[in-house]
Amino acid sequence: MKLLVCLLLVSAVAFAEEEPAAATKKDKRGLLLGDYGGHGLSYGLGHDYGHHVSHTVVKTVGVPVHVPQPYPVHVPVDRPYPVKVPVAVPKPYPVAVPVPQPYPVVHTKTVAVPVDRPYPVHVPVKVPVHVPQPYPVKVPVAHAVPVPVAVPHPVVVKEQVPVYIKEHHGHYGHFGGHGLL
Repeated sequence: MKLLVCLLLVSAVAFAEEEPAAATKKDKRGLLLGDYGGHGLSYGLGHDYGHHVSHTVVKTVGVPVHVPQPYPVHVPVDRPYPVKVPVAVPKPYPVAVPVPQPYPVVHTKTVAVPVDRPYPVHVPVKVPVHVPQPYPVKVPVAHAVPVPVAVPHPVVVKEQVPVYIKEHHGHYGHFGGHGLL
């Protein structure tokens, strides 16, 4: 760790040398922003004496551009394909090869099934059954209770009395509306 710190200090001292005085650039005195005098006066006084006409120059130069064109490329592809080669097979004698042929197969089996005849059949017999029917139930009443029933009857008006209806015309509501009174 100490060795690393020492090496860093030595390298910093080696690169910290001053440049010689002849290598520095000397600037001229009194020149501010390169305008020879430091003042920015305009001598045109805002008058446009000449008319400036802009000219547009159009240069048309053909630049050849290479455009790749498609072309056929033959690529050899190895594909397996059948090659018919005659092979001689010696046959000193004929060999019979059995070929199975389809034929119908009939299997006849006799199965004995015991059948019980005749057998008893149970038939339901209809028997009359008493079914209770609704009947009136008599409740003993100790005394009769009168129930008032409203019967419509005519009402005779003995005296006709005129009724005054107060109308509101424009109080507070204006134009026939109903106001507060």
